Formats: sequence, C-alpha cells, structure tokens
Amino acid sequence: MKIDFLDELKNKKNLLAFSHGTDSTALFYALLGLCEFDLCLVNYHTRASCNDEENSAKNLATKYNKNIFIKHTKINSSNFESKARDFRYEFFDELMNDYDNLILAHNLNDRFEWFLMQLSKGAGVCNLVGFSGIDKRKNYKIIRPLINISKDEIMNFLAKNNYKYFQDESNFDKKYKRNEIRINYANDFIKNYANGVKKSFEYLQIDKANLDGEIKEYKGLMICSNQNAVDKAIKKLGFISSAKQKAEVAKNILKNNDGELYFATTCICISFFNNRYYVYKKIICKLDKKLKDEFRIAKVPNNLRFYLAFNNISIKEII
Repeated sequence: MKIDFLDELKNKKNLLAFSHGTDSTALFYALLGLCEFDLCLVNYHTRASCNDEENSAKNLATKYNKNIFIKHTKINSSNFESKARDFRYEFFDELMNDYDNLILAHNLNDRFEWFLMQLSKGAGVCNLVGFSGIDKRKNYKIIRPLINISKDEIMNFLAKNNYKYFQDESNFDKKYKRNEIRINYANDFIKNYANGVKKSFEYLQIDKANLDGEIKEYKGLMICSNQNAVDKAIKKLGFISSAKQKAEVAKNILKNNDGELYFATTCICISFFNNRYYVYKKIICKLDKKLKDEFRIAKVPNNLRFYLAFNNISIKEII
C-alpha cells in the first residue's frame, strides 16, 4: 500500500489521529518503520465497544513504544458530527504545540464522498475539492498519506496482514446522508473508476489553487483578495465553517460589510473593506473620538474598527 508525502513526515515530530477503525489502523501499520509518530484518540462514548477500542489502542501504543494522548467526551445527538469535529480539533490544537505534523487517515473514498456531498448541496470548485493531501492549519501541517488509496486497498491490506481493527456500526446507518452517499454511490464508483477520480482531483486541485486567492497576514489580521480565500483564512485561524454559517455571513456582509462566526466561545469576524476581506478574532475596546471620526469618514466596518484600534494598526497599513 503506497504511502504519500513521506518526505514531509521523515525527521519531523508527527501525531497520528487514531480511532482504531479500518483507515487509521491501516495507516498506523503502514507508517511503522517509515517515520516516527505518536497517537491521539478521542473517546466519544457513543458505543459499547468504545472502551475496548481505547484499551486496544493503549496496548498497541505500548507494544510499539508510542506515546498516546486520550480525551473523553459525551456529546448529545443534536448536530453530533459538527460538535464532535470542533471538540476533536480543539484537542488536536492543544497537542500540536509539540508536533510539526498532524496525520489523518482520509482516503480516496472519503474525498469522493465529500465531493458528492457538496455537489448535492450546490458548491463551487473550491468546496468540491475539499481537503488536500497537505493542508496548513495554525502552526502545523495536516498530512493525509492515504488520500490516493481506495477503501478496497485498505481493507485488502488489513486482511492480508490479519491486523485487528474495530468497525463503527453507525457508519452503515443510511439515515445519515453521508452514509447514504457512501454506501449507495461513492464506494461502488471508486471500485470501477478509482484512477480516473484520482486524475480528476489532480486537475481540480490546480483549478482550486488558481481560484483560491491570496491571503496576507498582518498582526493577526488575515487580508483576503477574494471570498474564496476567506475559507482558507478561517481554517488558518483553526476553525471550519458550515454551509449555513457561510450563507449567513455572506448575507450580513452584503448588508453592512460585517459578518460573525461563532465557534464555542470564539467569534471570528469577516469584514469587507476597500475591496478586500478581513478575517480576524473579534475584539471589543474603547475608541477615542479622533479614531471614531477617522474610521467613520473612511467607512471602516464596525468590527474592524475595534481590531485596528486595539492593535494600533492605521488604515494606511492595510490598504
């Protein structure tokens, strides 16, 4: 089973997001001897087998002399996937202060499944492509060594070597749209057309790079050349916005050039000013009369005024 991006992983401090499911288990064994890595696992306590999975992961880490970091949570069923993702990435961000790369086990089927999910909702090129083999987030890289490997290849690898793994029964419940698309469409399509899908994603990745737009960082402020770059900027700050959030922000920006996204206790602001988008963490502070008048005359959006004032940034510095 071919592993991509090994040059990015060698001689670096790597952390593998591990669930002991099929994909992360296969990736664990495939990486042994190729690079150094530790493990992290979130126990959501959603299944009777969760504790067995955790104990098995601990035993695996001990056997192969790996550190393993574990966090526990219980999330109510309302919007579980989104809440679980937010919790998971908060955990990752805490740990990644001591690591260079976060390794995720997304595979080709996952990528195509995302493509179909976005296509069913209505999306442009940038959102259709979704995640890449390597993405930047905050102060670390996310690397997906299995992004060009199909689910069938992963299952064959596990069976051939008789590796132990666990199955999440909820992955087969078609009441979830993601599972319906995976089971009814994505998996069978990849079985027959995997090479073509890989090549299409290569072309789409090039198109996305041309459309994404530029981001300049200045004193914590993300200055984006177009709306496509806004999504990247939000991810750089460590968050992922939903389609509903994006629609609401676009509506508010159109109305008053200011939009807000809430992630737990953090508010990310998006302001439109001087034909650019500005993405930053919300700040509230006092403005003196001189600054108020200056910002009002220049028509600086309200949220952006506070950020500029707090960080002693003049209007000339950002235009």
